[in-house]
Amino acid sequence: MRLRLKRKFGLVLYTMLIVFLSVLLFFEIGMVKSRTKSEGVAYREEPLKISYKVLLKPNNYYETQYLDETYNAIANLIDQFILSYKYQNTFSSEVDYKVKYGVTAELVVYDSNNDDKPIYTKPYTLIETKEISGRGLMAKIDDNDNGINYNDYNAIVSELKREVVPNANLIIKFNTEFKASSDKVEKEFGNKKNTSITIPISQKTIGIAVDKKLDNASEGFIPGKTIVDPASLVLAIGTSVILCLSMIKFSVYIIKTAKKKSKYDQAVSKILREFDRTITEAKGKLRIDKDANTIEVKDFMELLDAHDNFNIPIIYYKLSNHMCVFLVKKDNDIFYNVMKSDDYE
Repeated sequence: MRLRLKRKFGLVLYTMLIVFLSVLLFFEIGMVKSRTKSEGVAYREEPLKISYKVLLKPNNYYETQYLDETYNAIANLIDQFILSYKYQNTFSSEVDYKVKYGVTAELVVYDSNNDDKPIYTKPYTLIETKEISGRGLMAKIDDNDNGINYNDYNAIVSELKREVVPNANLIIKFNTEFKASSDKVEKEFGNKKNTSITIPISQKTIGIAVDKKLDNASEGFIPGKTIVDPASLVLAIGTSVILCLSMIKFSVYIIKTAKKKSKYDQAVSKILREFDRTITEAKGKLRIDKDANTIEVKDFMELLDAHDNFNIPIIYYKLSNHMCVFLVKKDNDIFYNVMKSDDYE
């Protein structure tokens, strides 16, 4: 009895310890997550800003030398287009950056009666590729006053007018490539951006169409290194180790304290299990009349023969944890078999 109580107390104690450690570990894992920080770089990249103004030839119509974007210009009065190009990218922390940019153009001429295939194309490099680099919270380009001589391209189209009625455009492309690195980000990051403007050449009045695909700023976050609070991590790992050791100890305790059946118990259990339909378990003490004729049989199987012959149930008496009796009672005759634990040692 004392052993049983001691085992129950041990099981309850281990169970409470494991439950406590499991709950503690749950909260510690939540603490680790809440104190874990992800470093990185947030950025805001403004759209490429392309603007222009028209430099006019001397004339009697305009009091100013320049026309801004709100005007359509008379083609014969145009001397140059003056282009301005702006790029800006800001960061949440300092980065090492490089920005390359260049401006190219392509004159494309179609026959006005057939615009499926060009009759003339020619590429130009207006601004050779430039590169700026530095370190800081902003990468910025502000390139102004790049002139495009309108008459150079118009002269080519004028030559073609002798053969066809041309429809010509000068497509100017601005190409930008951005790259950056930071000690908070493991890999280099960046992107490429392009925009363009189209200048019609063969018309009497000219307005420039600016590509509007990049009007919206792009914002984002480049994820970087993950920093875990060392104190909460060590605490969680320590609790995990203790919990694992406790569970192992609990398993060993259960195995060691588990009640093992003796060979005697196994033999009795086997008989009760296999012949349960023929056996009746009696309650109370075994009482035998003095006048009864008792006949002890060698083993249970002989007692089973008596049961079969007389069609009388076998009665089982548990005398103690180490002894039991099976018997068949026929009138004044009692056939019995005694099983003792000593016989199985």
